[in-house]
Amino acid sequence: MSYNVLVIPEDFTKDEHILKPLAERILQDLGKPNAKVRVCRDPNFGGVGEALKTERLRKVIGRYRTYDLFILVVDRDGKAGRETSVSQIEATLQGEIAGTRRRFVAGLAWQEVEIFILAGLELPSGSSWREIRADPDVKNTYFKQLAATKNTSGLPHQGRQKLMTEAMKNWNRMKSRCPEDIGILLTKLAAPS
Repeated sequence: MSYNVLVIPEDFTKDEHILKPLAERILQDLGKPNAKVRVCRDPNFGGVGEALKTERLRKVIGRYRTYDLFILVVDRDGKAGRETSVSQIEATLQGEIAGTRRRFVAGLAWQEVEIFILAGLELPSGSSWREIRADPDVKNTYFKQLAATKNTSGLPHQGRQKLMTEAMKNWNRMKSRCPEDIGILLTKLAAPS
């Protein structure tokens, strides 16, 4: 029996190249190496504000009825209260599908999903992980610099797919650098539903 997983990003156009391999590896760590992971492309929320609307997420759950697990991942963007919003959405939607074989889990990228690529690769010269991790605009401050250094700026989506493939080779480093996002998702998904 297959295990179908739908990753729900705030905007799939760039995030799918990061979140799909991340979800596949998390599920592999949790003993589900054959899970079929898909990134939600319809709808494309186009931003965190739309992705955090409970009614829109209900429609996704209703539309993708054959899926066993929904994983919402949005950027924290330096917003201290976003953890609470995401937790409330998770509790509401999981409560609504309780008693079924389905599950809804929500998490944050601390501060933006590009942090996962940076976590798996060598740090840019003169940078500390603490300052990278704290930057709410890590995509523009550090990721673009990395893409230029790695000569991926001219690739589609600045080479996110290529860079994430490279970063995933350092999975243990990624996990150790990202306890507030990867670690929390691992813990939530390992817990019984």
